[in-house]
Amino acid sequence: MIKQIELEKWDILPQQLNKAMQEGYTHFIILDKHIKTYKNMLKAVDIKQCTIVVDYTVDQHYVNDCRYFGKSQINFDDWIENINHYPNIIFHIETSLKLLEQYKVEKLFDLALLSLLQEEIVTDSHVVFDFARSFTTSNTVWNSVHHFEPLNTTAFNLNKLAYLHSHSIPFKAHETLAPDDMRFTDKLLNSLNFKIPHWIFSPIQRHFVKKHRAQSYIYSKDSSKLKNHIVFLGFDYGFRGNSRYLFNHFAKHFNKLPIYFVTDDVNGPNFIKPNDPKTKDIIETAQVVILESYIPDDIKPNGTIIQLWHGTPIKKLFLDSTEPYQNLNIYNYRARKYNKWLQQDYFVCDCEEIIDYFKTAFPQQQTNLLNCGYPRVRYLLDKQSDHPYLSFIKKELKLDSAKPTLLYAPTWKAENDQSDLLPISDGLLNKYNVVFKGHIEDSSTDIPENAIIAPNNIEIQDLLLVSDIVLTDYSSIIFDALTLDKVVCQYTPNHAKYVAERGVYDDVMHSLATVRYSDAKALLNDLISHQMTEIQMNAFVNKDNHAFETLSHIIQKATKKS
Repeated sequence: MIKQIELEKWDILPQQLNKAMQEGYTHFIILDKHIKTYKNMLKAVDIKQCTIVVDYTVDQHYVNDCRYFGKSQINFDDWIENINHYPNIIFHIETSLKLLEQYKVEKLFDLALLSLLQEEIVTDSHVVFDFARSFTTSNTVWNSVHHFEPLNTTAFNLNKLAYLHSHSIPFKAHETLAPDDMRFTDKLLNSLNFKIPHWIFSPIQRHFVKKHRAQSYIYSKDSSKLKNHIVFLGFDYGFRGNSRYLFNHFAKHFNKLPIYFVTDDVNGPNFIKPNDPKTKDIIETAQVVILESYIPDDIKPNGTIIQLWHGTPIKKLFLDSTEPYQNLNIYNYRARKYNKWLQQDYFVCDCEEIIDYFKTAFPQQQTNLLNCGYPRVRYLLDKQSDHPYLSFIKKELKLDSAKPTLLYAPTWKAENDQSDLLPISDGLLNKYNVVFKGHIEDSSTDIPENAIIAPNNIEIQDLLLVSDIVLTDYSSIIFDALTLDKVVCQYTPNHAKYVAERGVYDDVMHSLATVRYSDAKALLNDLISHQMTEIQMNAFVNKDNHAFETLSHIIQKATKKS
C-alpha cells in the first residue's frame, strides 16, 4: 500500500514512516499544494518492493520525452535522459528509512536523488503525478554525493544535475565520462566542462524545451474557427467499425448539417480523401469531430471531439501496457498520445464494467465517459433478424447452407508467428464453412489453407451476423459475438509470450476462461464434435445498447452550442 504524506518538517519523516509501516504500508509519496496525483493512475501502480519511478505531467500536460518506460528496470543514468527532471518517485519505506539514517535530507528532490542512486529501481508507466512547479536539490545532499564513487558516466550525469540545480559540480573532469548519445545541451555542457554561465545556457535550454513542447501535441482549441459541419475519421481513415455505423445512421436520419467522412475507401459527396488539400481545414473547423483511434499528428481540431474507440479491450492499452518497442524507439510517443487524449470531450465504451480499465489506460480526467454501447454492436442487434440481408451475405460468401459457419478472426500482433494460427484440418472443413478474416493491420502472408477468405468489401460485423461460431485470440469482436449469443472460442497457444510483450487485463481474460484453448488438437476435437462450452453471462457484454440515441443527443447539443 502507498501512504500519502503531506510533510511539514523533514526531521519527523522517519517517525511517520515507521508508523506507516506498522499500519501495513510499504511505500509512500510526498504531496503538497504543488504536487497532485491522478487517483485512478495511483491505484493502478503495480507495487514492487523497491523504489518505483512513475510518469508525470507538468501543469497537467505531458512534456517529457523520456524513453525509460520501455524498460522494466532503470538506473539514475536512464532516469536523467529526459528533457526535464522532477521527483517522480514512489518511495520504498524501508529503503528510505535507511537513506534517512545515512544522509541528511532537506528537500524532496534530495530523497529522490538518493533513491535513484540505489541499485534496484523499477518503472511503472502510469502517469501518477502532476507537478505545478519545478523542484531542486539542496546543497546538503551534494556534500554527501561528493563523497560517492559512482561510475564515470554516472558522475557526468550527477554533474549535469548539479549544474541544472545551480550547485557546485561534485566531480572533476577526469572522473567523468560523457554518454555516447547526448542532447545538444549536454554536448554544450560537456565541451565547456559545465563552466558555461547560466545566463547563456538557460535561453538555449528553453529553446529546445519550447521546440519539444511544439512537437508534443499541446494546443488550445479556438472556437472562433468553427464552421457548420461534422467530420468522421475512421480507424486509419478506413470506412469501417464504429465510425461507419454511426455515420450511416446520421446520413439516414440527419440532414440539417453537412457531414463528411474522411476516407479513401468510398467516393461520393459526403466523402473526402485524406490527402485532399481541404481535409485538414475541414477537420480543424468542424463543430464535431468523431474519431475511432488517435488524431493524426498534424491535425488539431477545434470542435467537440468524440472518441468512439474500437472495442472492449482484452490486451492492455497505452499506460497499462509496457509497450517496450514504442516507448524505446518512437520519439515523443507518450507525449503525443497523452496530450491528444486531453483534447477529447467524450469517450464511448460498450459496458460499465470496462470503464475503470479505460481510466487507467488513458487520461480521462477531462473527458466525459459515455456508457452507451458501440454503434457497431447496435448495428448487430438491429440487423440480426434481417433475414433477407443475412441470406445476401451468405450468398456473397458462397456458404454451404447445409453446414454451420465458423468465423476465424485473429487479431493483429507486433510479431507474426505461424504457430499462433490454428491449423485448419479436413475434419473441420467437413463440419463447417470456415471463413477466415485477417486483421486489417496484419501484413502476414500466413493464412489457413482451404478456408474461405473473407473479401475486403464484407465488414467483420456482417461476418459475425452469419456465423454460428466465432474463433479469435485477443480480439474485442468476441464480445460483439457474445452480444448476439454466438458460441465463441479463444485460441491462444503462445499466451505467456503475448502477456510478456503486451499484457492482458486479467479480469477480462478470466471472463473467457471456459472457452480458451492453448492446444490445437483439443480445440479441433471440441469444434468438430461440437462440445464447446457456451457462455451464458459475461460482465463485459451489454445488450442494452443506446449508442445512436445518446450520441445523436451529444452531437445535436454540441452543434447547437456552437
